[in-house]
Amino acid sequence: MNDCSNPSSRRRFLAGGAAALAASALPAARAQGTREITVLAHRVHQGAATTGAGGDATAAFREATKLGVSWVTLGDVNAIHERLLREASLSATAIDVAFLLNGRANARNLALFEPLDGLMKEAPIEDLADFAPGLLQPFRSSAGLHGIPVRHSTNALVYNEDLFKERGVDPHFKTFEDVLAAARQLTFKRSDGTSVVGLSFAPQFASHFLTLSRCIGADYMLADRSIVAAEEPMVRFVEAMADLYKSGALPRNFATQNNEEVATQIQQGRCAMSLNSLARMPVLNDPVKSKYPGKIKPMTPPISAGPGGKGVYNAPVEFWALMIPKNSANKRQAWEFIRSLSSRNGTLQMARNGNGPTRISTYQSLSDLPFAAAEAKALAQARAHLPAFDEQSRAHDIFIEETQGAIVGMKPVRQAMTDATRRVRPLAFGG
Repeated sequence: MNDCSNPSSRRRFLAGGAAALAASALPAARAQGTREITVLAHRVHQGAATTGAGGDATAAFREATKLGVSWVTLGDVNAIHERLLREASLSATAIDVAFLLNGRANARNLALFEPLDGLMKEAPIEDLADFAPGLLQPFRSSAGLHGIPVRHSTNALVYNEDLFKERGVDPHFKTFEDVLAAARQLTFKRSDGTSVVGLSFAPQFASHFLTLSRCIGADYMLADRSIVAAEEPMVRFVEAMADLYKSGALPRNFATQNNEEVATQIQQGRCAMSLNSLARMPVLNDPVKSKYPGKIKPMTPPISAGPGGKGVYNAPVEFWALMIPKNSANKRQAWEFIRSLSSRNGTLQMARNGNGPTRISTYQSLSDLPFAAAEAKALAQARAHLPAFDEQSRAHDIFIEETQGAIVGMKPVRQAMTDATRRVRPLAFGG
């Protein structure tokens, strides 16, 4: 999932690509009498907090505390974390507040950040229970809660309403099996010669596969790092995707297409369904680029009627949290900044600026946005795509490599998932 590009649009990308590093130097660590706090973030985080229709969400903090906010921003996710973790490992740092991605919230990294429970007792955060529970748990350790969720990107199944009508397909699916059947029925050639595939998505992201696999209880890994990729639910899911590929219901270039190519397919009516971040709905419905503005709709995928279809559907989600380095000299001021920015009003302001709100209640104030209800529903039960550990990115790439190979017929499905499990195990458990 990616949603961190242009803060003026509604949540384009959660975490941008390899942009050049900003040449921002950190000031020396300061004493408690500071006149400002320093925040380390992606430049899109700063934009979402300070610029847009919602106004400057940091203004309330600055007015209440008479402190300034100095932003140190980078344009690359890896660079942000490398700098943050290096600073947090020093004897002292000038960083007071930092944005941390959930995939980096492993035990070793969490230990570098202040447990917030003591600060919350002194100055409680507004309605902690209002945050989506799946966004809080990854930032907990035995020492307490280390981060407050501030930004998310959650996936959904999206579809072209006009193509569904043209083929007489009812989008109100009752089961996962209905989705598979629709993908075949929606693979056809239109009267103008346009070839349409029933389903298309970028296969470089585990979250895209998991958007559908969780409908039948299939995952790559669980929160405790158990590897379940070779178990029956995931094997059955990958077999189903391989069958769609063989039937032509997935694009022939499936293994190599990227998110932008898929977006163009959706906008031009060359695919009927896709798996994508809800943050990209405005892009997919952009009247300048899309032949179907307002006709690309999201839905929560239905669970299976068969084995694995019991329980609640958990949409894959990636998210950022606000953290305080343990070696910051300004913890109380930093906590006031977090309390203010993550308040109900601060969260709403940032949402108006294009941020993915992490409070469920915020969506009640976003009824003017056409996809707010669908996103609120998905977020309420959302769960991270993979647990956090040091080698998570390598494990992610292995799962993708083996899954893609199985779908396009390069390797038997069960063998591919068994190989993925074997290759990931030493990365997840160190041997």
